[in-house]
Amino acid sequence: MLSVVLVFLFLCISPLQAEPLRVTVVLSEEGGAYQEFSDLLRVKMPVARFALNTVNVDQILSDSDLYIAVGMKAADELASSDLPVLSVLVPKAGYDKLPHGSVQRTLPRSAIFLDQPMERQIAFLLAALPSTSDVGILYSIPPPELPNVRRLLADKKVRLHDISVGGAQSLNDALESVLSESEVLFVLPDTGVYNAATIRNILLTSYRKQIPLVGISRAYVRAGALCAIYSTPDQVASQAAAAIRQFSETGRLPPNQYPKEFEVSVNRQVARSLDIPIKDADRLRDEIGRNP
Repeated sequence: MLSVVLVFLFLCISPLQAEPLRVTVVLSEEGGAYQEFSDLLRVKMPVARFALNTVNVDQILSDSDLYIAVGMKAADELASSDLPVLSVLVPKAGYDKLPHGSVQRTLPRSAIFLDQPMERQIAFLLAALPSTSDVGILYSIPPPELPNVRRLLADKKVRLHDISVGGAQSLNDALESVLSESEVLFVLPDTGVYNAATIRNILLTSYRKQIPLVGISRAYVRAGALCAIYSTPDQVASQAAAAIRQFSETGRLPPNQYPKEFEVSVNRQVARSLDIPIKDADRLRDEIGRNP
């Protein structure tokens, strides 16, 4: 009887004695959304099962079972390493350009993208501005999803006006050209066009011409975009936590994926200034959620 009791106790307590999965979170930079993601991820991972360590991309990495690259700089730094990596808060176009050597075919590698699936973005655009017939897009390099954007808009009888920035075509010239043909400027995650040095001028120029800008983050809305669809660090952290739990149980990461949850923001002041009727954020989110 004593031996049976001992076996029972061993089975009960042995899971608690297993070593926690070591996870190192590598931040592209300190503070902001990256730090917020890291802090929220830590809350979502039980300390008995997971040991999380957060470092800056420039610091020496400690030995871990899994690495979380937060942002493109960290993803780029770890891309050629012989390590299992989950990249988060990275644009799909940027992640797809990272070196995909033989190491990535043998070690677990996955990503949770920063951008929304294109079907969701177009659904949001047309829910926010249902009378739109001409949409403008700027890009530094033709994005792979451009044919899909064109098809999705054409299915709704909407014309796409896309212009490449660079070479002989300066940003100002391209912006003036696309705004002259469009009723809305639709932002794609392209740092060659939209960055800290350019976004203010793009917003002011489009606002002056009474053309709304549909952005890709809450920061765009605060800066003067009409509206935006995005996923919060908390939502991405929940999705990353699920991927880490899967890795701990199976040794595998889920396939590359877009954010599952999302939020919507609307700048009511810009809507009034441009005399644009628009649904509130909750209604838009519910509408997109019913038609992903």
